[in-house]
Amino acid sequence: MRTFLFALCTVIAGAAYSQEQDVVELGLDDCINTALERNITLKQTRNNQLIAESNRFQSIMNFFPTLSAGINYDYFFGNFFDTNAARQVSETTNSSNPNLSSRVVLFNGFSNHFLLKQRKNELDAAIQTTESTKRNIESLILGSYLTVILDKENIKIARERVDLLEAQLDREKKRESVGVGSLESVYNFQGQLANQKLTLNNLENTLQRDLLTLFQAMALDPNEEYEVLAYQVNEEDLLLDVASFDEVLEESLSNSPALMAARSSFNASKYRLKSARAQRLPTISATGVIGSNYSSNGARNPSTGEVEANATFFDQMDYNSFEYLNFSMNIPIFTRFQTTNAVQTAKVNMINAELDVAQALVNVTNTVQSVYLDLVTAQQTYRSAKENLEATSQTFEFMKKRFETGNTDFYTYLESLNNKNRAELELVNAKYSIVFRQKILELYRSSQSSEN
Repeated sequence: MRTFLFALCTVIAGAAYSQEQDVVELGLDDCINTALERNITLKQTRNNQLIAESNRFQSIMNFFPTLSAGINYDYFFGNFFDTNAARQVSETTNSSNPNLSSRVVLFNGFSNHFLLKQRKNELDAAIQTTESTKRNIESLILGSYLTVILDKENIKIARERVDLLEAQLDREKKRESVGVGSLESVYNFQGQLANQKLTLNNLENTLQRDLLTLFQAMALDPNEEYEVLAYQVNEEDLLLDVASFDEVLEESLSNSPALMAARSSFNASKYRLKSARAQRLPTISATGVIGSNYSSNGARNPSTGEVEANATFFDQMDYNSFEYLNFSMNIPIFTRFQTTNAVQTAKVNMINAELDVAQALVNVTNTVQSVYLDLVTAQQTYRSAKENLEATSQTFEFMKKRFETGNTDFYTYLESLNNKNRAELELVNAKYSIVFRQKILELYRSSQSSEN
């Protein structure tokens, strides 16, 4: 029996240990790296970047000549003149014309040059779009992560308030039981405790919703066990002097991948327009062919001038070999307005691309202005909240002693407690508001975001 109980305890302890081990701890860097690794939108932008790289490579290859080989094997029935045998024949004839051909465009209005520059700018835009997507993901995760941490801090304050009210309620019950206290005070504490437990429950529900939002942004399974670690805030960094707004904005604009992507797309649209206009110019190309002919009726030997009816395939490849070089010029005269439409479309796309640059500039400027102002305001709020918490804490401790000695009423005591808790919440909110804004500005000002 003892052996069985020992084995059962071992199994239970092992299962508990296994469950404990399955809990994945997630810090801020873990959350960001996981999101960057799993995010579908980021994977799509990286795939678009690969396409842009392939298109740029193809635009380089457009300058090279094409090279192709061809061979056919034909059957002729009836009367026809066999050029290889140099006579009219009426029997079934087998023939073949192997060849090697090459074509190169000598001039097409510099369309290939414009296309190469277009593809290069499109690749730059794709690279910057990938970087911009990464920063958006980092910003999203940062906000969700700090929201979870803030929820936990608020729950911590609410639980401390519950513990305090429970201790006070227990004290009042004891006082009332010995005839020193009053039922009114007991009922007051019971009501406040019930209300605070409801507040705590609501905060815990908010935490669960915010955790789900964070896990969904990271593409994690919410049914798994995760522990979001607390963020270590360096109190000294909260009130560091902020660089001037002009300096922050200049760095943000210089390093904004969204703005750089828009500018690259605009440059690409300019070369797309030039390429469309080049379609109105003539195209000059050269074609070269090396080949030979074979006929089952034989072929003329160029050395003797006689027709060899039994000439083999390889003999005829030698007898009938030829080289061909052609220069051609194609002048577009009427293309059913396809070129005109392409030019007009390219013009409108270029105008829209220019507007995208202006919009990206506005977006970055507005975001930096908002975050910068919020940071300065949060620092001011933090200073005031810190002083306010010190004052309300002293007042609460004083009122607590007076209430316990019967020198003040319950409502005055409760008001001092509410003021203290409100000051704690304001301080916590201001602290994490500063952290969030500092990191967002750091993200905007950095030349390159982190990557897993």
